[in-house]
Amino acid sequence: MFDASKRVIEKMTITRDTLLVLALVVLCGCATGKIEIPDDVDTRIAAINARYVFADMHAHPSRFHRENIETITAEEIDIYRRNHMDLVVANISSDMAFSGGYTNRDGSRIDKGEYKPEPGEAFSLAMDRLGRLNKTIELGYAVHAASPTQVIEARQAGHVAVLPALEGADALEGSIDNFRAMHAQGLRLLQIVHFRANELGHIQTYPYSPGGLTEFGREVIREANTLGIVIDLAHSNTETIMDVLELSRHPVIFSHGGARGMFEQDRAVSDDEIRAIAARGGVIGIWPHGRYIEDVAALVDFIEYVIDIGGIDHVGIGSDLRGTSALSKGFGNEANFRAIAMELLERDHSDEAVGKIMGGNFFRAWQTVVGSD
Repeated sequence: MFDASKRVIEKMTITRDTLLVLALVVLCGCATGKIEIPDDVDTRIAAINARYVFADMHAHPSRFHRENIETITAEEIDIYRRNHMDLVVANISSDMAFSGGYTNRDGSRIDKGEYKPEPGEAFSLAMDRLGRLNKTIELGYAVHAASPTQVIEARQAGHVAVLPALEGADALEGSIDNFRAMHAQGLRLLQIVHFRANELGHIQTYPYSPGGLTEFGREVIREANTLGIVIDLAHSNTETIMDVLELSRHPVIFSHGGARGMFEQDRAVSDDEIRAIAARGGVIGIWPHGRYIEDVAALVDFIEYVIDIGGIDHVGIGSDLRGTSALSKGFGNEANFRAIAMELLERDHSDEAVGKIMGGNFFRAWQTVVGSD
């Protein structure tokens, strides 16, 4: 955990007058869907952020992975900075070579559908998108989250750090050498599957397929442990989740989704899965998906549910920003992470608890992955 002992932080309290302001803000925000953050509450959130790394466990900022743009935009990075966010896990959906829905460098649009890419095409496409992340870093818009230490250094300098990630290991095309090549280019997190069963494992959504990790999947998990790459179980079915938990020496995450005990839908984890991930030191990220979680208050309900099942040390936030069709009210396209922190504070969660939920838990798990070898 980031040590703030070098800083002198005056303990903040919410006064009675502040609570009245909060009540008015909530009432006014109901009509617009936006939530304003009072200055003194924002100051308290900033003080918590000084002690804990705030992290978005899963996002697609600026839709860099699908649109024909050179980089994540500076304006998008500023949204994270304004919300006290230090770290964003930026995902390349590498199964898009099979499903379409993206634009090539030459401007040609590949519509959604079913495709059979040529050998090397999925890998090349993902490497191109990884290059866009690297360009974002080269231009100084953000810093490469190559390690937890570099994130701490970046935030001390007032910069947002970007952690390159693969959503669905389809781009590996069954090659461990491709995995190593992507790590050499900055990849630091691997989500095993996305919307199709692949060479590693199986998905939790339609079209459902039984089975867990393949032999190649097991090889990749072992290599990820060696390289210090975070393993993400989002979109994985139960068999794949349990196989990874049995094999991995390190904590793993489920970066973005819901909880089946709160709302029964495919993109969620069961109570048993929450317990199993937590038992291995992992983290479950709740997403502000407007189809399933109406507003920020409901989002915090989901967070509290995971806390009840798995404990305060095992929950975080994965926004899926620019990758989902609808966002919860109060969070919205402006990615109002501070509204989540404010709702937690309104419910009397401690500063420590808020810091863990807003990213401290993910950062701790990542530190364990990197430092345990």
